[in-house]
Amino acid sequence: MKDKGNYDLKIINEIEVGALSTTANIDILLNDTLRITPTVTQNNVTNGKYTYSWYIFSDAFGPKIELSDKKDLKVAINAPLGGYTLMYVVKDINTNITSTVQTHLNIISRFGSGIVVLEEKAQGGDISHIGLDGQIYRNLYTTGNQGNYIPKPIGELVGFYHKRGEQIQKPYNLFISAPERSTIQLDAENYQQAGLFSAMLAIPPAAPVHLSAIQGYWSGNSIFAAVNGKIHFGTQDVAVPLFEGSLIGDYEVAPFIITATSAGRQNTPAITTNFICYDQKNRRFLWFSGFATGQLNTYATDMSSPGAFNPNNVGKTCVYACYSNEYAYYNWLMKDDAGKMYFYQIYPISTQKAAAAYAEIPASAGMNNAAIFAGSTELPHIYYVSGNNIMLYDYKSNTAKLVYTPSAGEQITDLKFSVSRVAEFNTFYRIIRTTGKIYIATYNGTEGKVQEFDVSATGDLGSPVKKYGGFGKITSMFYKEKR
Repeated sequence: MKDKGNYDLKIINEIEVGALSTTANIDILLNDTLRITPTVTQNNVTNGKYTYSWYIFSDAFGPKIELSDKKDLKVAINAPLGGYTLMYVVKDINTNITSTVQTHLNIISRFGSGIVVLEEKAQGGDISHIGLDGQIYRNLYTTGNQGNYIPKPIGELVGFYHKRGEQIQKPYNLFISAPERSTIQLDAENYQQAGLFSAMLAIPPAAPVHLSAIQGYWSGNSIFAAVNGKIHFGTQDVAVPLFEGSLIGDYEVAPFIITATSAGRQNTPAITTNFICYDQKNRRFLWFSGFATGQLNTYATDMSSPGAFNPNNVGKTCVYACYSNEYAYYNWLMKDDAGKMYFYQIYPISTQKAAAAYAEIPASAGMNNAAIFAGSTELPHIYYVSGNNIMLYDYKSNTAKLVYTPSAGEQITDLKFSVSRVAEFNTFYRIIRTTGKIYIATYNGTEGKVQEFDVSATGDLGSPVKKYGGFGKITSMFYKEKR
């Protein structure tokens, strides 16, 4: 039928708002001011009257957070760290016509990446953060903790990468660990004290609760921690990692945790291990698999092909362990009762064929009194401090050489590689990978310094490419990278 209605039709003057950003994401530091000046036009209107609304809502489905009712946004961002959708709504007062545009916003911490420095001063310990842009942020612990210092002895920094934390922009768990007292946790985004590490243990041991090592697994949600000589296991597939209990067995582990991977890149026997550690009490290697019972296991005997050594009867004390330059082999340095040093390499299977390599390290390497080590995953090298020199041990050739001597009066206090802790397919799912830079901390009696070196293809260090000073005595460093 013919429509005989009489209509008073008006042209809708649509509002057009320009893009809020030239990139897919806006990254803004916590507490920094976000400034956006959008273009707003309306068809056939030159002096329109509008209302404006800026707000964000979290990727984690949090409530809407109002930011501004002005045309241009200029506001300090102090919402929780994480990802957000930023919304901008313009409404014509006369017609109630609206236009809405949006973009993605990441609220990040200025302390998301860099070198965390634990330093000792006359009053006690403090934290500094060296940004990867060279900016130094000092006195962060005392500033964030009502002027209190970390008690002496200061201890060391222990941490790991929390995969689930990527979703909330907090991928690190960071702790200060000293044997004489219970380990404390730091908020890795502002270095305020966040409580005791023991709160992450479903069944904590008697105090003091001392965390000496912590590590995730390359896939799944397993995490492991060496606590008072026992291995605690749990899950990181939650917002706050939780350790459910300790592995059963008669053992006292060395403060080193290796989580293994075959990751489909190499033909390994079916009986693989997820986790390898060393029992200082009984002087032997132990392994654990998520498919086994909740206890650490000794290695099965296969005398037809025993491997380079007997993992069940090493008879030495472990002084260091690290990942190697081959993703399926793991390095251990041992000392016997006479003070001689040895190199052991383990393959992630549960038979005696796991014993991949063994060597007695020459006395000329000067490793027997070393206490500071750093292993490379790019080259077959382990760096260590002998006397006051940095030496390089090549475990393929079983030789050592001098690579660095500090200036007169400078004592080396720590040694750390830049490290990536994000396990991915294209990196063989290795849980820790060094990335070509090494940091050396020194102390001259009044000032602590950090020097950055680029590691050459031969492992040599050359001259420092960056220098940072003005610290107390640096007892420990921890390398953080933003995902």
